[in-house]
Amino acid sequence: MDTRFLREMISSPFYYLTQMKQLSTIFTILFCIQVGCSEKDEQAFITGKEASAEIETIVSNIQEPHIPDLKINIIEFSGQQPDETGSVDFYSVVAAAIDTLEAQGGGWLHFPNTAPISSWMRYTETYKIEGPIHLKSNIGLILDRSVRLFFPFDPVKYLPGNKGVLTRYEGTTIYSFSPLIRAFNAENIAIVSNGRSGAMPVIDGDGEKWQRWMWNGEREREKEGLKPSYELLKDVNNSDNLVAERVYINPGRDYFRPETMEFFLCKNVLVDGIKITNSPFWCIKPVFSESCIFRNLAFDAMVANNDGVDPESSKNVLIENIRFGNHDDNVAIKSGRDKEGRDGARIQSTEIEGIQSDYIKDGRITGATENVVIRNNHFSGHHAICIGSEMSGSVRNIFAVNNTSVGEVNMGVFIKGSRLRGGIVENVYIDNLKLNHTKSELISIVPNYDKADESPYPPQFRKIQIQNVSCNSAGAGILVHGWSDEPVENVLLKNITLNTVGKDELIVKQVNNVVVDNVEISSKKFNTTISQVDNEKRPPERI
Repeated sequence: MDTRFLREMISSPFYYLTQMKQLSTIFTILFCIQVGCSEKDEQAFITGKEASAEIETIVSNIQEPHIPDLKINIIEFSGQQPDETGSVDFYSVVAAAIDTLEAQGGGWLHFPNTAPISSWMRYTETYKIEGPIHLKSNIGLILDRSVRLFFPFDPVKYLPGNKGVLTRYEGTTIYSFSPLIRAFNAENIAIVSNGRSGAMPVIDGDGEKWQRWMWNGEREREKEGLKPSYELLKDVNNSDNLVAERVYINPGRDYFRPETMEFFLCKNVLVDGIKITNSPFWCIKPVFSESCIFRNLAFDAMVANNDGVDPESSKNVLIENIRFGNHDDNVAIKSGRDKEGRDGARIQSTEIEGIQSDYIKDGRITGATENVVIRNNHFSGHHAICIGSEMSGSVRNIFAVNNTSVGEVNMGVFIKGSRLRGGIVENVYIDNLKLNHTKSELISIVPNYDKADESPYPPQFRKIQIQNVSCNSAGAGILVHGWSDEPVENVLLKNITLNTVGKDELIVKQVNNVVVDNVEISSKKFNTTISQVDNEKRPPERI
């Protein structure tokens, strides 16, 4: 072999320059794999100043309700008075007062405590309301301190007109039992407290009786060989039948517990200064709504599935200064489930048809949840900050800042999806979260939480930033696990301290560009960038 040409080529300056460029490229690639490319990281993540500006923009776009000054005192209107036990039913006079306010363009319905507003001692007085309150546009409720609205259990009374109401139940739109307080296609709605002396006004949903009704009924369904009601809804959702045909109003067969509050296709909603206890199901849910404020609230809602605040397919939502105590997710961001969430529910021949809304298109209703601010809250109970699992319509632009928990929660941050759902979760920013103890993971990001391995709709999780988190102890540390065909992308975990962990300090798999910066778990320090995708299909085992 004649090597003269090779020797001449190797000895030339051009050869060395070429080789150096190739080596530089190789080293750059290796460096990006090991520690991440700064340019890519800068594109993926935002600064605290940028996040503050985005939060301010969202909050400035949220409008408080404008309600006329007209006020109806329910005692004067009805000639009836509340008492300690709630011996008088105010349902019909509340409905009549709301109709009166609506006829005059709106106003406030006042539930007073009979003690003087300046009284040092104010005992709780109960207004019993045997049926749902349906609010209309430009109407608010004022609850004096030491007032209790009590909604006694009676499924039949939550079927107004004997046909029920439109509600989105766990991500599926159906006709069923009315929420205790409901507004539909309305704007300028408020539920607020009044006065400083006395206990927080309370809304009590008699939830334990609803819970027993549901469990006993589901046992009877099982004996009859019927699917559980919640499994039935999954079939209804994916069958894509008309919403008009989804009618579940048999109290002896359809066990769908009502929510405490649902705002359906509403705008400019305020709930301020109220305590919610004994909820039948989820507590507060805006759905297909915008410009909503939930603040200065307290929850003592420990009946099963008592989510706190669940914005679903809604935008421009502020959740602040709340003391959570919930037997389920404290805050859960949702956007519908499965086929309905992805494609929309068919609304022909319903009262939705003809309504103009950003969530209605081509005869279907669905949409993303976006522009949510969660700040200055205290968490207690189940998971603290959740996204999903009903997130098929997608979730974006979520900002959670300056939140705490001094007791125990199941997880601090739980972002959860499924191959049954699809959808996108993106632009999530969580900063300054201080926790005491989590029973399970401190942080869990898993778009495969239910192990539905074969479904063709892997969700996409990307641009998630969690920083300045402290926690005394946790059952497990941090879990980020995507799918091989849809890895979790662009996650920043920064300045996180977990003093004591039970197991699994850090598990990160099926991901692209997960940056771990100054994370310390049980005195172990983690500083790395991880991009790892293989053919593993089995979801991780969670504790």
